Amino acid sequence: MFLSALIDLIGEDDALLPVAASLLIYDPSFRLAVVSKSHSGHTGRNLQITKNPAIRLNPNSMMEVLMAVAEEVELTSAAKNLAKDTLTIILEAESRAHNKPISDLQLHETGSIDTVLDIVGTAYLLERAGLLEDAEFVATRVAVGSGTVATEHGDLEVPVPAVAEILVAHDMLFHNGDAKTEVLTPTGAALIAAITKVFVDTYDDFVEQNQGIGFGSRDLGKIPNMMRIVVGELIVQEGKKPVSPPKEETKKTATKEEKLVADSKSKAGERMDVLDEWNADEVIVIETNVDDVDGEILGNLFDTLLEEGLAYDVIIIPAFGKKNRPCYLVKVIATKAGLKSIAEILIRHLGTIGIRYTSWQRLKAARETIVCRLEIDDKEYMIRVKISRTTDGSIISIKPEADDMERVSRETGIPIRELKPRIAMQAHAVTE
Repeated sequence: MFLSALIDLIGEDDALLPVAASLLIYDPSFRLAVVSKSHSGHTGRNLQITKNPAIRLNPNSMMEVLMAVAEEVELTSAAKNLAKDTLTIILEAESRAHNKPISDLQLHETGSIDTVLDIVGTAYLLERAGLLEDAEFVATRVAVGSGTVATEHGDLEVPVPAVAEILVAHDMLFHNGDAKTEVLTPTGAALIAAITKVFVDTYDDFVEQNQGIGFGSRDLGKIPNMMRIVVGELIVQEGKKPVSPPKEETKKTATKEEKLVADSKSKAGERMDVLDEWNADEVIVIETNVDDVDGEILGNLFDTLLEEGLAYDVIIIPAFGKKNRPCYLVKVIATKAGLKSIAEILIRHLGTIGIRYTSWQRLKAARETIVCRLEIDDKEYMIRVKISRTTDGSIISIKPEADDMERVSRETGIPIRELKPRIAMQAHAVTE
């Protein structure tokens, strides 16, 4: 639900694909899909996943995979720390709940590969939304549910032991809510604990600017199984204090967790129901003219905007401006949520005194990422491949992941220009 709500906030159904693609190395069957969902007048998104349930990670492997994926998607140090802190909170809670050292824990539900998606994906999307720089996270009381829930440990009372440990250790304000089942998982509790600075009973003094709604997978009947992430400004009235004192470390903005994603269909005919329409979304195009910057500054601007994941694309066009001076037109394509952060970077790095921005509608070809196995000298290599399709399901392009090809080329000595067609042919055969 954290991921669904953040995707809804950003407004990009494919915002999480880089993280999902990185997990394919560990589970080639891993797929995700984002669908729209409504309940009780609320409309948001629901994340659905397909995975190999037999893949389970131990605590050491979980941390290694989490940090490797964080590195793969180029999280900033702040986002990496958030991901690492979240997993540490889960492992410490499991350790206390089972009275075992972390190294001796046998992880069940929390040891699945989608826990990495939840944690790294949340850090990645918070960064994409521009919420890890100067935002402060505030949460209302967390609903935990009641009754019992079936787990791999057997039927457990709600909240389950790991969740209860996190609630107590981090002084989280909570209530049971109306649901007679589990509505707060250990991963969700850990994410809230890792990012939330203050807990409040209401946010009446909060001026809303944007919001995202994420739905969970459980059907709770008339009870909406949803969480809301609201971005805005908090007006603090004189003499009014937060319900819970701030924690020692300053963290950032707010919300919840879960996830689900869709089935990966191997035959083109089975995919047609998913690929029969263009993907549509809205982006902003931000631009400014500059005539007094050098190449080093412009090159650094590329790195800053793209490596931090704030922009989809950055374009710099040579031109002539006022008084016939040579100048550059800098254009940035990004999500609406990134406008403020990008504007600050442009002004700070370029010294420009103003920017322009407009909203644009986009149509995008359907795309997916698969994993191809390539056998060279009796050794098997897994390479991720991006495939895009037209509205009738026919293939537009097959593009092997550059980093994976470089890795295989280094290990085998085979040039990329020879690897690329071999991988593309295999991917074409698999998808057709």
